[in-house]
Amino acid sequence: MSLAAEAFVSQMAGKIPFIHVGNQVVSELGPIVQFTKAKGHSLSDSLDDVQRAEMKAYMELVNNMLLTAELYIQWCDDATAAEITRPRYSSPYSWPLCLVLAYQKQWEVRKKMNAIGWGGKSLEQVYEDVSQCCQALSQRLGTQPYFFNKQPTELDALVFGHLFTILTTRLTSTELAERVKSYSNLLSFCRRIEQTYFEDKSS
Repeated sequence: MSLAAEAFVSQMAGKIPFIHVGNQVVSELGPIVQFTKAKGHSLSDSLDDVQRAEMKAYMELVNNMLLTAELYIQWCDDATAAEITRPRYSSPYSWPLCLVLAYQKQWEVRKKMNAIGWGGKSLEQVYEDVSQCCQALSQRLGTQPYFFNKQPTELDALVFGHLFTILTTRLTSTELAERVKSYSNLLSFCRRIEQTYFEDKSS
């Protein structure tokens, strides 16, 4: 399997973000933070103990709400799973392995949703959870460029990753993206990070 295909499968399996360093691939934010810290780099060095605790609490909120909502919509909404998620997830594989792996992934996600109490939620309830999470993030961000001080931390990276994915990923409904778009400071936050760290300045 090519590196591009591995990257795609890693993303669809929920193992994002990831970095490729030499022959090593480090996936998911926690291990990446630990890997870079071991190399002498940390985004949260300037934070005091109270701020670090607050940052971790907001990161838990994002993981428990936004990540879970994304997985729910991709795999538990029948229309989205059938029209978008299963075809996209299975695309690197040949038939019949593509079907087996896609349905296996869907079964795993739905089992997880049942285990954490999300299995019986409606789409509207999930959208409302996303709105509440975005409201909490919007209030914490306020008019600041980043969540803590004037430099981004791990929280900024995590929030940007999820919000940017929600805003740019095609789904059968735009409702999830619309919930995020109702918070103007979160939109500005995403644009700021995209322009500062991802746009090509050479052109």
